[in-house]
Amino acid sequence: MPHYSPILAAVTGGFEVAAAVYALTGPGRKTVKVLAGTIFILLAGYQFAEIAVCMKPEVLWLSRLAYFVIAWMPPVVLRLVVVTDARRNRALRVLSLIDFGAAAGLCAWIVADPACITRSVCQVVTARFFPSAAFDIAFGVFFQTGLVLIVFSSGILMASSADERARKHLANLQLGVLGFMLPALAVRVLISEPEGLIPSVMCHFALIFAASLAALVVRERRLAGRASG
Repeated sequence: MPHYSPILAAVTGGFEVAAAVYALTGPGRKTVKVLAGTIFILLAGYQFAEIAVCMKPEVLWLSRLAYFVIAWMPPVVLRLVVVTDARRNRALRVLSLIDFGAAAGLCAWIVADPACITRSVCQVVTARFFPSAAFDIAFGVFFQTGLVLIVFSSGILMASSADERARKHLANLQLGVLGFMLPALAVRVLISEPEGLIPSVMCHFALIFAASLAALVVRERRLAGRASG
């Protein structure tokens, strides 16, 4: 089995930390900036946690930490979809709150039952065609449902919004999530490798989402700067 190298995760995490600082500073709507910065921090936190997991896979609390961090990604991104569109769709607001509740429930499960985590999060966020533990099924359903909600809600709001900035922001969120989901799924489905041979490879596709989100932040800051100039 090849030796795990943390370089890619470290570079990805470093980019996401820098993007978080950029998102949280400068002009722009505070809610959009805070949510975008939070997403970057979660992405970076997961990358660094995953480095620790892959370097010391026998230390299960590190895997629990990785799950704990990434569980908040779907609801926070979905909340950004909500606030990006000025109309603040009521049904979508409710769905985002439900998603936050589901994330909190899964985190409570992780804390209450440490034995529920036995492998890296990247191995359970895509479809797996074999029976699995209850937590793996619950987390996989939660994560995939959140991503699907983000993709479809962004598309629906884009189609009906008259706000050009909102449409472009929503396009960044949708393309970023699809840019993570589809290559990640392709790797897991098409590449037949022994368990653990490509640890976390799909998680590094999150860099595509981070880059798309960074484009959103650049636009938000640029337009806010023009408005105040």
